[in-house]
Amino acid sequence: MNSLNSILNSIRNLALKLRALFPSAMPIGLAEHKAWADSIISLYDFPDNDSVRFALATMVLHLGPTAAYRSKFYFSIMLKAGAAKQVASAVFQEIKIKQQAEVTAQTAVPSSASPI
Repeated sequence: MNSLNSILNSIRNLALKLRALFPSAMPIGLAEHKAWADSIISLYDFPDNDSVRFALATMVLHLGPTAAYRSKFYFSIMLKAGAAKQVASAVFQEIKIKQQAEVTAQTAVPSSASPI
């Protein structure tokens, strides 16, 4: 019975992902937006936190004035790209800090050196 439920859940998830490839109406109202965001978060296994919800809301705000329909898949791709960019930015900042520390260490004059 557990195996049958697993198979049915897999089929249901596949059907939802196929449906998510096609544009659907953008949410109107808070309850509809919450349900819409919940569906994207659960369908694509994103963490259910304020950061992801903030990103989704921001993406909706940045859509053009005639974007009344978008696929949920579009938003999943945008979330994945945003997450990758956030990680890349953190790596970039870490490298820049390391480089700055190296430059500072190279230009520092040892205190034991006598002035000329």
